[in-house]
Amino acid sequence: MRSGSAPGRPRAPAGARRRRWPMRAADLADRTNLRRLHNGSWRGACPACGYPGTFSLREREGRAVWACASCQDREALTDAVKQAAGNDWTPAPLRHAPQRGGLSPARKTVLAAAMWSEAAAVKGTAAEAYLRARGVLAAWQGGAMPAEGPQLRFHPRARHPEAEGLFPVLLALVRRATDGEPVALHRTYLRPDGSGKADLDPPKASFGPVAGGVVMLHVAPAAGPLVLAEGIETALAASALMRVPTWACISAGNLARLTLPATARDVIVAADADAPGQRAAWAAAQRWEGEGRRVRVAIPDTSGTDFCDVLRANGATTAEAMNA
Repeated sequence: MRSGSAPGRPRAPAGARRRRWPMRAADLADRTNLRRLHNGSWRGACPACGYPGTFSLREREGRAVWACASCQDREALTDAVKQAAGNDWTPAPLRHAPQRGGLSPARKTVLAAAMWSEAAAVKGTAAEAYLRARGVLAAWQGGAMPAEGPQLRFHPRARHPEAEGLFPVLLALVRRATDGEPVALHRTYLRPDGSGKADLDPPKASFGPVAGGVVMLHVAPAAGPLVLAEGIETALAASALMRVPTWACISAGNLARLTLPATARDVIVAADADAPGQRAAWAAAQRWEGEGRRVRVAIPDTSGTDFCDVLRANGATTAEAMNA
């Protein structure tokens, strides 16, 4: 017979109010199939958005704390963790406020602005080499830049959330989609020569509240379509293929819940061809259509790919065919 009590825990009398029990991070890691890292934390697929390698878990002052570098959706993450834990957990209270985790969103925005001001133009840096290696440099440079200037910069010595040391990064300024207010930074950690992403886990991270934000890679057109995609490289690849201005939404979870400005009346969602990407794309499309916008969803033919893969495989031939 099935029992609602976990092994080794006292059973409540019939009819009694069910008591919640703190769950150790190790137990939660086991239930969510995470791998143990050398620093004592765990990492694996996010139980909320499904993306591999983006969900991190650690134990801090007697409680499990977690985050997802992809969806960054606290509410969805809490619900997913509750489900994984059998709805039988409660976080133990922190005895002391964590130093880094205690920064308010407003404080993080201030620190992100300081890092952005320290960063340099992309030209002649590892960031330029990286965008060229991904085949999207021309797409970015060929579009109309926002009045505030390019929304991508290079920083040679940025901290990483997990690894010790300072690393070169491609910085992207995240602005609130509705009014353009800067709110956060997105960091892509690079190899010194820009030939690819750094061998770090995770290779990408954000700083500041990205929910509701986008990287405005190009100026949104007054008339005509605007391409929205998850990642920066994917957005630029879709822009190259469709010859349309683009914004990057950072993650599938953010794309699904994004509030668009009233001026964005014609939208193409360049979705990744995986389950999380398509769920997010169709959820956003349905909501935006309900707001009276024209919305189309473009998905690569091959499962598990994105528009970076399409651009790399077919290049200019595909771009010309899609715009014929």
